[in-house]
Amino acid sequence: MAAPRKSAKTAAAETAAKTVKTTEKKAEPKKVETKKAETAKAAEVKAEETKAAEAPKKEVKPAAKKTTAKAAAKEPQAKVVFQFAGKEVAAKEVLAAAEKAYAEAHKGVEIKTIELYVVAEENAAYYVVNGEADPEFKVML
Repeated sequence: MAAPRKSAKTAAAETAAKTVKTTEKKAEPKKVETKKAETAKAAEVKAEETKAAEAPKKEVKPAAKKTTAKAAAKEPQAKVVFQFAGKEVAAKEVLAAAEKAYAEAHKGVEIKTIELYVVAEENAAYYVVNGEADPEFKVML
């Protein structure tokens, strides 16, 4: 027996149904890909959150250094006084006098280092500037 002939409408409906089924089948793999993409995005977000969480920890270290600098600024004040032959001389004043005497004698020369030697028996202080010593580098006390 021959198969009955389908009408044009029935054939078009069957073709449309096949197209829908084919489209649905193709859409499913896209959903899987979308889930993979969402998982990858979620992993990226977690990585960014982890980096963001670590960033403040790095910023804490410089703050600790500032605290150390402040603690160094709070060191006790020191004063050195020489007492001899009924005199009392502050080391700070002798150092300032030595710097002034050197600056007047050597105009334009920068003092990078200065060493001060107080000799009470001679009632004088000798200084060495930038590693240079001279018997004339002397301040009377």
